[in-house]
Amino acid sequence: MSSTEASNNSGVNGTEAASSRSLLRRIVDFLDEADWSFKKDKDRPIVKFISPDSLMSEYAEMLGLPDKPVPEDVLLDNLKTVYDLSVTSNHPRFYNQLFGRVHEESVVGSLLTDAINASIYTYEVAPVFTVMERLAMQQFLELFGFQNGEGVCTPGGSIGNMYAISLAKSAVFPDARRLGLAAMPPAKIYVSMESHYSMVKGASFMGFGENAVVKVATDEHGRMKVDALREHIKSDTENGQKPLMVVATAGTTVLGVYDPISEVANVCQEFNVWLHVDGCLGGSAILSESRRHLLDGCQRADSLTWNPHKMLGVNLQCSLLLTRHSGALQRAHGTQAAYLFQQDKFYPPQFDIGDKVIQCGRKVDVLKLWAVWRGLGKSGLGDLVDRKFTLAKQLANLIAQRQKTDGSFELIAEPESTNVLFWYIPPALRGQPADWSKRDDSWWRQMDAVAPLLKKRMTLDGSMLIGYQKCAASKNINCWRMVCSQDTNSEQDMERIVGEFCRFGEDISV
Repeated sequence: MSSTEASNNSGVNGTEAASSRSLLRRIVDFLDEADWSFKKDKDRPIVKFISPDSLMSEYAEMLGLPDKPVPEDVLLDNLKTVYDLSVTSNHPRFYNQLFGRVHEESVVGSLLTDAINASIYTYEVAPVFTVMERLAMQQFLELFGFQNGEGVCTPGGSIGNMYAISLAKSAVFPDARRLGLAAMPPAKIYVSMESHYSMVKGASFMGFGENAVVKVATDEHGRMKVDALREHIKSDTENGQKPLMVVATAGTTVLGVYDPISEVANVCQEFNVWLHVDGCLGGSAILSESRRHLLDGCQRADSLTWNPHKMLGVNLQCSLLLTRHSGALQRAHGTQAAYLFQQDKFYPPQFDIGDKVIQCGRKVDVLKLWAVWRGLGKSGLGDLVDRKFTLAKQLANLIAQRQKTDGSFELIAEPESTNVLFWYIPPALRGQPADWSKRDDSWWRQMDAVAPLLKKRMTLDGSMLIGYQKCAASKNINCWRMVCSQDTNSEQDMERIVGEFCRFGEDISV
């Protein structure tokens, strides 16, 4: 048989295969030429903003789905246009979200993942990946101090938190899986006022209802008040409510602070309540010798979620759930579908890990994390975390200095992790008393309008992206949340951020 015949008989037309390889090579070459990782030019715009209406009208044909195939050159041009019109978090001045630059090792891992196109449910179709995830979870359990347990990659931290709700339900109400929520007494889920909204979504999605979520008061730093938690649980128990779980947050979404996990764990032990630690943002501190103390007590948790894609430079999405209860995932979710999870296979059936998750088809997310870990090592990843925490302190110090010298900035809270909350104050609004209670309502209304105007200027200019929001710490007035997510940044970049705010905002009048 000729090589051409062999190629055709393998199920892939030779011409089509050559074309596919050519397209792949060409897009990789384009990304290299486009400096996708911004190693050469970090001053080019981060975004070329186009309004939604304009994008819909001007690019409707290209973004639509054609009836007939387009030539490869046209498809390549389309792909280049998609790249050019997109916001890339690899830009060193992308600070808008809780994630930033991705490492080349991760991109290569993602490419290999997609080229293999495996579903990580049975050993027979994903032998390397099922073992890789199993070994990784064992290491992560040890990393967070769990003596026993299991873990799984999840499609995002929100889904991971919902897994935790499901595990708690299975542990507290094992009959609910068969009989449904109607067989359960009213359940309560305790979170802090600063917790992630996924817990409310999860309670609603899983049928408990949003009212099942009890938002516990926080102290002046944004940490859960343990005494208030105890009182809530005690009161609800006396009134016939069943405490389902408590969620301690390790790195809140806005302030970036850590709840007192050990103290929360004491309350959970006192009332025999499932403790979940949402470490999606701040869990990476476990890799830093100088900052792992922020997670003291997490080894006492029943479950924990962590997003390596947030601080470690791994591609979206890369999230995981850990539990110290071996077999809990299978007890909560296993159905032993006969066409996939046969117990009489010629290899050990425990390597078929797909039955313990809620998905059937599941993308391989562990390979890109494995590639980054292999490329940087645990110590290198710890250095990344330290660098980002240090950048946050440097920016906070610069803001505090400007607050003292000319009143152009005001630091809202000292950063505990990578998030820095502050106000930029235009010249027309400066000179206010340090005591917030002495600032009149008109001033607060004007300050609330500053951030949207400044964000528009920032975005249209394209020089950087930083997010703003209202929160309790800012008196529910719009403030800036700067996420120090770029490990290639330096203190000079933090100084540049301060300068850019002044450039955009000096003439703002509201």
